[in-house]
Amino acid sequence: MNRTKVVLVIKYTAYGLLLLFLYVLQTTPGLFVILGSKPMLVVPAAIAIAMYEGEFTGGLYGAFAGLLCDMAGRMLFGFNGLFLTFFCIAAGLLVIYLMHCNVWNAMLYVFLAMLATGSLEFLFGYGMWGFYGVWRIYVFHTIPLILYTTAVTPLLFWLVRRMHAKAQKEMAR
Repeated sequence: MNRTKVVLVIKYTAYGLLLLFLYVLQTTPGLFVILGSKPMLVVPAAIAIAMYEGEFTGGLYGAFAGLLCDMAGRMLFGFNGLFLTFFCIAAGLLVIYLMHCNVWNAMLYVFLAMLATGSLEFLFGYGMWGFYGVWRIYVFHTIPLILYTTAVTPLLFWLVRRMHAKAQKEMAR
């Protein structure tokens, strides 16, 4: 096996291990809780991977990250996997054909992905049942989750950028 293949295997394995590590961090009880809300750490990491690696690889890691979120979620299994795959493919394609790969665009993609999935999860999980005061779940749980996840995006974007740059440097040798 030549050097490029070895570096690619190491890079893709590192991305998978990063997503697993972030999943463990995001599901650890009491860790990173601010005002009763915890960020979904695997979402910004998967979108950052999609922005750097393209739509196909990003879609695969988006599906993996989404299924990890589904294991700890309260919606039907596959809900987050499906939507995160779609948003990672879209982010990869947008970076290739339309927009730049920078932290502001990553924050925008994460915000839109979290807004769409959070709103749909609220609608199907709570909103359509018409309970009194159900809007409080959206205002005090869903919106802080969206904002908190968007706020941690720069750190994870920087981490993925460093991993990608290191792999590119090793392949150029």
